[in-house]
Amino acid sequence: MKVSIIMPAYNCCKTIGLSIESVINQSYQNWELLITDDFSTDSTKDIITNYQKKDSRIKLLKNTYDKGVSGARNTSIHYADGAFIAFLDTDDTWNSNKLEEQLKAMNDSGTFASHSGYERRDYTGALLSTIYAQKVVTFDDMLKKNCIANLTGIYNSDVLGKFFQKKIGHEDYEMWLRILVKTDSIGIRMSLANYTVSQASVSSRKLVAAKWHFDILANEIKLPLYKATFYFCFYFYNSINKRLKEKLLNIFK
Repeated sequence: MKVSIIMPAYNCCKTIGLSIESVINQSYQNWELLITDDFSTDSTKDIITNYQKKDSRIKLLKNTYDKGVSGARNTSIHYADGAFIAFLDTDDTWNSNKLEEQLKAMNDSGTFASHSGYERRDYTGALLSTIYAQKVVTFDDMLKKNCIANLTGIYNSDVLGKFFQKKIGHEDYEMWLRILVKTDSIGIRMSLANYTVSQASVSSRKLVAAKWHFDILANEIKLPLYKATFYFCFYFYNSINKRLKEKLLNIFK
């Protein structure tokens, strides 16, 4: 069955080639790559067009104005016709066996979503840390911390329907919460993807990210204040713990 891969693109001419190549090199070949250009002003569109000429499974969609990352993803999701939907950003890459391993895991477990471990790297490609995936992630698990990195997630849209992203901070986390209301996600512990951490990335703005997380719990999921606070404490603890482990790993390299 076909996998629709959702890729938002904005002024990413320096990195998008590697991301596209990691899709082309998948061992599972029944896919379409829907790249929505979000009004780029560099050579991003030219690079995508060149890949299109080589592979008809690559589709270029264009927003007529800058809609942001959620808007670009939503354009691609709208036109996706695969049985499964997966996500990849233009500065990240997949291992060649990613789709094959996750489709098999979903089939074997009878679940309709999957995630995997991944490696966090800086802009030079140097390894910062390896994140090992939890074997099964439930809705309750996801309330306590973000257990699914968007670049590793895939879900069965034939069974669950399509999930569009809201234009809010941590839009992917909020989307995966809605998915996990309908299904658990089966995890592949080993790393199947590479996530690039840059100085300008959302993940580096810790206080802003924390506020977004609480807003989702309180305003989007609409938990009572005491429950939102309870789950936010888990998030805060896990975030600090993860960064401390990463710093210790770098010290003792």
